[in-house]
Amino acid sequence: MIDTHSHLNFKAFKDDYAQVIERSFNNGIKFIINVGSQFETSKKAIELADSYKNLYATVGLHPIHVKDEKFSFETYKKLTQNKKVVAVGETGLDYFHIKEKKLINLQKEIFLSHIKLAQELDLPLILHCRDSKEEPNKAYEEMLEILKKEKIKKGVIHCFSATLQIAQRFLTMGFYLGFTGIITFAEELEEVVKEVSLERILTETDCPYLAPVPYRGQRCEPWYVKFVIEKIAKTKNISYNKVLEQTAKNAVELFKLSV
Repeated sequence: MIDTHSHLNFKAFKDDYAQVIERSFNNGIKFIINVGSQFETSKKAIELADSYKNLYATVGLHPIHVKDEKFSFETYKKLTQNKKVVAVGETGLDYFHIKEKKLINLQKEIFLSHIKLAQELDLPLILHCRDSKEEPNKAYEEMLEILKKEKIKKGVIHCFSATLQIAQRFLTMGFYLGFTGIITFAEELEEVVKEVSLERILTETDCPYLAPVPYRGQRCEPWYVKFVIEKIAKTKNISYNKVLEQTAKNAVELFKLSV
């Protein structure tokens, strides 16, 4: 099992991350990718990756934090020099938490900087996209426009939560879709999971958030990704092992993971 999007570098794990990591490896996890959302959490992700053989890191400034932290291209680029950094992000557009036009424009500007960094280093992007309730699909539509204009084809749409039609447009461009524990209780995503080719799916938890059934409402851990795999297998009416093997292969290929 591979958790391609975790946040063991967050405060929720500050007192017991070592035990959580050990528990995850003991429960079948092969690789964990810790995703940065600010400079400090990006740095912490790298520190963890340097301490554990099968942990990797990403660096990025999450779109909800553009109001809190100034993005420095050179500072983040310096972080990416570590050999355990396998992607740039998470980055993207968030119109659920950010609604001011000035900040939305800043999101786009910083998103473009992340894209430039990924292109320069030939790394995949980890993309965050969340729409406002008032304007469904607007953030996804605008993200697609930016990615198409910049000719980006390598990355994953983390925690995908849009329509099948939106999913197909990302897939046509060459992206993977990341599914979290949300699929264990969100019926509206069942069609997407069923129709998307297994060869384009990544499994993730987004821990400490989005714990799947049967742990919904609790702190999530990387090994809970097994419940995401189970749900994909059930929805597609295929074996658990087939989902496990193919999604692991997808992650290894995209992020170039190795022991």
